[in-house]
Amino acid sequence: MNFTYKIATLNINAISSPMKIKMLTNFLLRQDIDIALLQEVANDDLSNIYDYSAHINEGIEKRGTAIIKKEGISVNNIKNYRQDEG
Repeated sequence: MNFTYKIATLNINAISSPMKIKMLTNFLLRQDIDIALLQEVANDDLSNIYDYSAHINEGIEKRGTAIIKKEGISVNNIKNYRQDEG
């Protein structure tokens, strides 16, 4: 069985304001993104995006990475690494 997913990769430059997080949410929903790979993640507000779940890997300098996926998409074998490990 084949699946097709819409994947986006974004450098979110440590966004923290509620307005910018809302803009990210609107982008994901309007573009119907299934999986987003994010760089420079600086907060965990990304866990509150409606109908998405976030797997956040925080870096030493508080700028890490994240995978955001639509609910219902199964992701296995996610492991968090410290910044000096990966």
